[in-house]
Amino acid sequence: MNMFEHLKGKRLLALDMGKKRIGIAVCDILHITTTPLITLEQHEDIKNDILNIIAKEQVGGVIIGMPKESVGQSNGIIRDIKDMEQFLQSQLSIAVILHDESFSSKEAVSQLIASGRSQKYRKDKSSIDKTAAAIILRSFLDEYDI
Repeated sequence: MNMFEHLKGKRLLALDMGKKRIGIAVCDILHITTTPLITLEQHEDIKNDILNIIAKEQVGGVIIGMPKESVGQSNGIIRDIKDMEQFLQSQLSIAVILHDESFSSKEAVSQLIASGRSQKYRKDKSSIDKTAAAIILRSFLDEYDI
């Protein structure tokens, strides 16, 4: 049995964590579409903003993009991601799952180009961040076939 079988039929939300911004995306209950939702600028009360979005979107699980630890990788962002994971787990009664997000931002730019988005839109970092969150979510759904 798939270890994430319990997430079938539930809306999921993904976070693409960065030092300056957090991209957020959601999927429908059938897991057919993943939609970039919003990008939040990092600030002191961002965790509560994320809790409010999770409640508003009525999701049954949260996927947080986590880079595979590698040489030259910033340990600061990995600490921030683990901190967010622990915070959400302590506040929510739904699954909070870390998922590999390697290359999601590069893939986001490629997707924006392929979709015919304007150069201005593609250069907007918030567009890239929320699209990267959608890519993380799609990657998770595809990898675990849920």
